[in-house]
Amino acid sequence: MKCSLLYLGILALVCLAWDSALAGNWFWAKGNLHTHTTNSDGDTPPKDVAEWYRNHGYQFLVISDHNKVTDIADLDADPDDGFVLVPGEEVAVLGAKPPLEVNAIGITETLVPPHIPGTRSRSLARLVDSIRSAGGIPMVNHPNFNWSFGHRELLQVKAPYLLEVLNTHPYVNSFGNAAFLPVEQTWDILLSKGKTVYAAATDDAHHFKEMKPHLANPGKAWVFARVPELSREAILAALARGDFYASTGVELEDYNFDGREFKLRIKPKEGQRYLIRFVGRWGRILRETAGASASYRLIGKPEPDSYIRCKVIAGDGTVAWTQAYRVKD
Repeated sequence: MKCSLLYLGILALVCLAWDSALAGNWFWAKGNLHTHTTNSDGDTPPKDVAEWYRNHGYQFLVISDHNKVTDIADLDADPDDGFVLVPGEEVAVLGAKPPLEVNAIGITETLVPPHIPGTRSRSLARLVDSIRSAGGIPMVNHPNFNWSFGHRELLQVKAPYLLEVLNTHPYVNSFGNAAFLPVEQTWDILLSKGKTVYAAATDDAHHFKEMKPHLANPGKAWVFARVPELSREAILAALARGDFYASTGVELEDYNFDGREFKLRIKPKEGQRYLIRFVGRWGRILRETAGASASYRLIGKPEPDSYIRCKVIAGDGTVAWTQAYRVKD
């Protein structure tokens, strides 16, 4: 098969100094989409969990206890404190082993875990459909946890949906092994097959009392949602349309793609170096360069289902992933 570089010309990457057309009308809100409390298998009550994120610079938090919507009414009483709680639930297919689990973001009533007979791909697809029917935003969780499922099952799931490209729980195997793909590579397969899938990075936090490498601690991975205001409605709307990026520490000033040119600017930390990597269909690296800003223009006729996304890698090992954007003819 001819690679996309035969169709896509490359202009040099250059430092940027542009002003966003949306400047002043939006900002990036930092939040975690996957968190547990003592209402399921976490070690800390909901109030204290919310306080931890509030006190560590987050603007929003989804509490996603297993098979239960935790009541957040008393935890989010001050509308002007710069912090928003979003209800949610981690829903599992009953009896599925290895587990099939999907977060239902934004639902307000507990969704009874479905028992869906049949193949794992059918079960996963039906679970996502049930969350969407209940008014939630589905986020498919940790495919590599117990090597539960991969791209073959996910291709049967109706898009769009969020996917945990990185889940920092120590047992979920986000980076794969000799036999199983990293979840980021699974994401590229789905995108290359024409699926609209949004990349998320999460804590999957369970343990707040001790901070140790073998525990599922908070503060390791999150998303930044582009919002016009800090409200539950604005956050959910941004998540639903994929207007967010995932991060383990890298912050972006802005990025945009107009169908032919991708522009990105980092919010740099003093003394930190950055590698900006533009990625295309099947995960092919189109170009990478060092610096705090870059642009990349595509020229020529693209292959079907072509896309471009950006991954930024900092010298300290932290990363940011933008969403993928389709290349226009």
